[in-house]
Order: sequence, then C-alpha cells, then structure tokens
Amino acid sequence: MKHKKIKEQHDKLEQKIMSVLRQKILKSKTSSKFMDTPVIKVNVFNYVELAILNDHLTFLDAKGFHYSIYADCSLEDLVDILTQL
Repeated sequence: MKHKKIKEQHDKLEQKIMSVLRQKILKSKTSSKFMDTPVIKVNVFNYVELAILNDHLTFLDAKGFHYSIYADCSLEDLVDILTQL
C-alpha cells in the first residue's frame, strides 16, 4: 500500500513539473530558431530548445531535430532546467 502512495506522489510531481515547463514556454518571449513558436533555451543532452509541438513538450537539437521530453531526461533533469530559468 505504501508503494502506491509513492507512485501517486511521483505522478503528481511529474504533472506539476510538466505544467510549469508549459507555462514557462507559453510566457517565453524567445522564439525558436527553427520555427515560429515560443521556446525556452536549454542546455541538456545536446538539446538547445524546449517547445510545445503538437501539444507535447519537445526538445530540439542544434539542427532542429525533435526529441521526446522522455527520451533522455529524468525528472531531476527537468527540475534542473526549471532552476536555471
């Protein structure tokens, strides 16, 4: 039973982090180098931008290729992105 509570806490934390990242992107005045959409600049796992594309948080690399936010990042990495903003 205790483990179910831990999973629920983890899921809530993940939802909160994703929500805050979305808010930061939507309020960002920085436009993508590759398309007409707001982004936040990042420097993690060779990604340079984080955008909302097709309603998904998506990393872009220096060539504009798209990567799922779940491809390489842990929640800790995403929190680090937030703390660097």
